[in-house]
Amino acid sequence: MPNGTAANAAPDPATPARKPTPARLFFEYLKISAFVVGGGYAIIAVADEVFGRRLRWLREGELVDRLPVFQMVPGLIAGNSAIYVGLKLFGLAGAATALAAVALPSFCIILAVARGYSWLPMDSQILQGVFLGLRSALAGVVAATLVSSWRRTMRGAYAWIALPAGVAAMECFGANPAHVLVAGMLFGVAWTCGRAALGRLPPPAEDAGAGEGAVFAERPIARGLFVAALASAAVAACAPAVFATFAKFGLLCFGGGNVLVPVYIREFVGPDAPHLQLPAEDFGNLLAITQMTPGPISVNAATFFGYRMEGAPGSLVATAGLLAPSFFLLALALRSLAKWRRNPVVRGLLWGVAPATVALMVVATLVFARMSVFVEGTWSLESVWRAACGVLVVDGAAADNLLVRPLPLLLAAGAGLALRARKAHVTTLILACAAVGALLPRAIAWAPAGAATALFWAGALALLARAVARAVR
Repeated sequence: MPNGTAANAAPDPATPARKPTPARLFFEYLKISAFVVGGGYAIIAVADEVFGRRLRWLREGELVDRLPVFQMVPGLIAGNSAIYVGLKLFGLAGAATALAAVALPSFCIILAVARGYSWLPMDSQILQGVFLGLRSALAGVVAATLVSSWRRTMRGAYAWIALPAGVAAMECFGANPAHVLVAGMLFGVAWTCGRAALGRLPPPAEDAGAGEGAVFAERPIARGLFVAALASAAVAACAPAVFATFAKFGLLCFGGGNVLVPVYIREFVGPDAPHLQLPAEDFGNLLAITQMTPGPISVNAATFFGYRMEGAPGSLVATAGLLAPSFFLLALALRSLAKWRRNPVVRGLLWGVAPATVALMVVATLVFARMSVFVEGTWSLESVWRAACGVLVVDGAAADNLLVRPLPLLLAAGAGLALRARKAHVTTLILACAAVGALLPRAIAWAPAGAATALFWAGALALLARAVARAVR
């Protein structure tokens, strides 16, 4: 009599639970992108669960292990992961299928938002309170992301020199954020190539994705890349300026969508911007909406800006332009991961651009703080200095030059700390802050003056001094 051992055996973890098909790949990524809020890292975590543990199309934990590979190529983190999965399973057609599935829900949702945004009664005090709460939460969310990136990036003398230099260039001298990123890349390439020429460049760290190079090298991609290039050219012909603008953004996107915030501001915000000339508050409202809607944040922004520039066709062209660079670059890079990672030019580019991306996130945090925590028009380096002097001489009038809204400050700080402590989801935090703004529209816009402002700055300086003392110890 059979003992039933074979019948009751656990399924082989290397055997797919369901046969991989392009249609199933598209459907799974479509579901992930449609229901996961929080940007690329959240999408990767869910995709790893779906394709690794549940469907067993990949090794469990493979996408998380390949995160350094996705970060070494410019573009969306979520988009790069989709290209990886699709290319590994079905070649270049699979990569295009997965990438389209990641972008489609964001495109449809934000296109609807863009069409209806102009109908909102922006003169309503309640709605103004809602958006002020949204911008306050966004300031905290970006600050929390900045802290996470800071701990990974700020190592060595170069990082501590490049970061303040980049922030000063953008804040004090109005430097183009794209130029700051390019300058970091060029310096990094020059440094690593120089060290390589002298034989002083250390070997790279263990490459998490090097073992997959043979798998991707077996797949012919030349014909597929040619077809993709023709398709990209056809889309670009519909609105060449829009495609070129967002392709540039795609090439500058290292480390997530929030890095591009200062670049967006340079291109789209204010009377001197080359495109759109959006008011700063409208831009802040848009970015808050993109944070709380599903899908990659950069696709959300590209869809909205493209719609404002050229209507619905502009949304499609902008999204395609944003995604095209990473599609071509990652498809080529995956052919030989080990060689790519050992290349001194690639290593220098990644090393040089890392502090520059943190500098852009610092500026992005200041941007959203100026839209929420600080009263409009009161933030400047001069006003910060006068506020500090007003505290030192206990003169409240001097501190009035920099007015702070206490409730948005508390919302931003609470959202950032809760996100860092993983006590709440980003969508929950943003909606909670919006609810506070709707319930307390007058309180959220209130900014005390005189002695109360001086007292606030005295407390802020005390906390800063304590943080510096702890860091020194």
